[in-house]
Amino acid sequence: MLRTIAHVLLAVELGAGFGAASAELVSTTSNAIQVDLRVEVTQSAETVIAHLVAEGESPLALPLLQREPGVFGIRTELKAVNYRVVFELIGPDPARSEPTSLMELGVELRAVGIESTTTTDPENLPEDVTRWLWLAIAFGAASLSALAFWVLGGDSRQASSNDDSTESADDDI
Repeated sequence: MLRTIAHVLLAVELGAGFGAASAELVSTTSNAIQVDLRVEVTQSAETVIAHLVAEGESPLALPLLQREPGVFGIRTELKAVNYRVVFELIGPDPARSEPTSLMELGVELRAVGIESTTTTDPENLPEDVTRWLWLAIAFGAASLSALAFWVLGGDSRQASSNDDSTESADDDI
């Protein structure tokens, strides 16, 4: 109950197809933190991806799992850095959230000894990093398309093999 209240109090409204988003510091080690990211979507979504960017770090693209209808999340281990987070909704009406930081989402990084935090605006990323990010998004979209083609194409192959067997039965008569 208390955890749910904390999520509601620390939630950030992101707009553009997203409802409230939050992040919770689950555990810490000497060089990493375990964070639980959570975001609500207000429209139909096939998947949601969290893009995390921090100065001096490689950008991360984490696919979120659907936890309940309209709620996606992931528990992951990260370096103890105040990442900038942009959520991307993939579905009939794709959308991107406004950038926010882990601290704005509710992660208390001061607890692990980080006083000053630096973040990078996703729009000011180096060109090679942006290229890799778009390549990752394109690869994900192509994979989803191939999966849909394979699933939907399986029915047509089965129907055409049934038609062939019917034709050969007619030829025998």
